[in-house]
Order: sequence, then C-alpha cells, then structure tokens
Amino acid sequence: MKKNDNLTKTTSLPNDFVYLQDICPNIKQDIKYATTDNFTGTVVEGYQKGTAILTKAAAEKLFLVQEELSKDNLSLLIWDAYRPQRAVDFFKNWKNTPENSEIKTVYHPNLTKEEIFANGFIAKKYSQHSRGSTIDLTIINNTTSKLLDMGTIFDFFGAESFTDSTKISSDAEQNRFLLKNIMEKYGFENYYKEWWHYTLKNEPFPEKYFDFIVK
Repeated sequence: MKKNDNLTKTTSLPNDFVYLQDICPNIKQDIKYATTDNFTGTVVEGYQKGTAILTKAAAEKLFLVQEELSKDNLSLLIWDAYRPQRAVDFFKNWKNTPENSEIKTVYHPNLTKEEIFANGFIAKKYSQHSRGSTIDLTIINNTTSKLLDMGTIFDFFGAESFTDSTKISSDAEQNRFLLKNIMEKYGFENYYKEWWHYTLKNEPFPEKYFDFIVK
C-alpha cells in the first residue's frame, strides 16, 4: 500500500470496503464506466469489471434504501460507486482529446469540454467517488424493468441535470423528489448539479482518496 498525501494506492480491497452485491444483491447495477456506454465513449481506466464497490457504511445504508423502495416494487440502479483516482485522471486527460460530435450531442450539447470542468460536472483533481461513499444512481420499476423518468440521462452535462431544475416534466420532478427524499432519509446528501449523485454524510473517509482497480 502506497500513500501520497491524502491518496492511498493499493492492489487489494481496503479494509471497510465491500462489494455492494455482497451486502444487497437485489440492488441492480449498470456500471457505465466499465463499458463504452459513457461520455468518454470508451472503457474508463481502472474499471476491469462492472461491479459496485463502496465503504461498508455506505453499502449498509443503501440496503435500507432498497428495503423501503422494494415495498413499492421499485429498486435502486447503480451507475457508479467507488471510482479509482486513475479514472479521475483519465477524465482529465479526456478533456484534451479531440471532440466527438456524436458524444457531444448526447452528453454535453451546450458545453465544451473545458466548460464541463469549469462548471463542476467533473472533478478537476479529486472526486468524492474516490473516497468510497459516493454513488451515482437512479430508481427502476421492477415490474416494467424501466427506469423512472428523471428528465435527463446519466452524466448529461447541463442545467437540466440540476436536481431542482424546472426544465423537466412534472413527472421527472416528482421522481427526483422521490429519490432525494429517500436518500436523505438514510443519511445521504445530494450534489445539487447532478440529480443522480449522492454522498453518505457520515462517510468514514472524508479526507482520504483511494486508487485501486475495480475488479
């Protein structure tokens, strides 16, 4: 294990980290950065497997969220959880790559890559995700297997993704409110520019960032 200031590099799963599927196998997962279906158009460095890793504290709270949602035949769907520091660095390098017009149209039609970082959609140095208690997620209907309408796709970089945006339908507003209410009930805090982004308030590593491969 190597440490550099507040960054810890290791080749194994650190203490107090768990695979979410071991805590709550009923939570659905679609880890976007382990696929090409994301704003970079490629598999992101540090993701060798599409599986959610979190601190045990965050995973146990998500278990409670899932238990409550399941009463209404709903489920959480995880897009990202722990994110290696090398993935954060990969995103920073992506900023300097040639623009892909198809990706821009889908993920950031009104912003340049520079503006995405300047507006706080992507971390410039460290990401909360690398502390292990931050999750990107949504809600899915178990009966229809369809995502609830939240107004935008995951990682849409624009004002429409602000949690309290009025540029979305009333149904999407209600669904965001549903997600926000239940996540806050169990101790998570939303990042106001991304309706999908939540961090455990009492996270165990508030000033420590990790860099180990998701595998």
